[in-house]
Amino acid sequence: MEFDLLWLVASFGGGAFGAAIGGQTAFIFTGLAYLVGLGGYLGGMDVSFFMGSVVFGPVFGPHIAFLGGAAAAAYAAKKGVMAGGANGRDIVTPLAGIGRSDVLAVGGVFGMIGYLLNNLLAEVPALSVSDPALHYGSEVIGWTDTVALTIVIVSIAIRFIWGSTGLFSTKDHGLLEVGEGKHWVEHQEGWGITAMHGFVSGLMSAFATIMIVVYFFQATGGDTAIVGYAQLIGWAISAVTLIFLSLGMKTPVTHHMTILASIAALKFAPILVGTSNIAEWSGDVMVVVAVVIGGIVGALGGLLGEALSRMTNANGDTHIDPPAFAIWIGTTVLYVFTAILA
Repeated sequence: MEFDLLWLVASFGGGAFGAAIGGQTAFIFTGLAYLVGLGGYLGGMDVSFFMGSVVFGPVFGPHIAFLGGAAAAAYAAKKGVMAGGANGRDIVTPLAGIGRSDVLAVGGVFGMIGYLLNNLLAEVPALSVSDPALHYGSEVIGWTDTVALTIVIVSIAIRFIWGSTGLFSTKDHGLLEVGEGKHWVEHQEGWGITAMHGFVSGLMSAFATIMIVVYFFQATGGDTAIVGYAQLIGWAISAVTLIFLSLGMKTPVTHHMTILASIAALKFAPILVGTSNIAEWSGDVMVVVAVVIGGIVGALGGLLGEALSRMTNANGDTHIDPPAFAIWIGTTVLYVFTAILA
């Protein structure tokens, strides 16, 4: 396991800061920072250090900052110090307002736990493909989104440490029922509307990803490293839109939809076209099909996120993140499917 003492110590700060400003706000900053990094890369800079240390490291890595905020909220609720008696699912309220060092310290400790667990999960052997020509010249693909899986594992543990409703929260409700006043995102919890959000945001994200990959590849004479960056463009945009949700506007939560849509488009495009040589994609109708598949996968991601919310989060008393849960499952399925087809 890759381990760095400096990063571990910094993760305490990142988790505590995420608690201070609120987990959702910390995640918004992840999206903003990612867009800054992507802009730098498109401008010809090597931004890998920035992406690794700031965006997905101790500063704003969701498995550190967001997770620290969620853990601290659960702890504060258990101690009865949440403002207005809010329960441990409140990942929006900045916990700095409570004025308690122990709450921030819990966020810091769980930031460190997130750092360590994500590094451990990264040691799991990656899947490989038999035809690298269908995977941008690489034989190795991932096996899951370890950041999302880290958030899910630790959030479930938090539920049993400081929560009381159990994992599936079915004491007073059916598995897919939402109790009165117990919502995750009330304005999108209908099956039809969440599927629609997933489809249209998935189309947007898949298109943006494909266009960035194609034109950057052409402009640089064959740089395929853009694939790893471009697949998160829609995810980052979705993260930034949560600013408006925090302000009370009825904004959809779509980052689990957009990331899965973009990954699907990037996985299916070379399989459908018959090559991951992006220079040969221009004008091929199969690229259109790949983008549509992205939209469909976005819809499925939306439905999966809603189902997981109803099962584990909406009726619970601590936050188990439905998008992270859906991203973990969705990316795993996409990677396995790619390994089989390519």
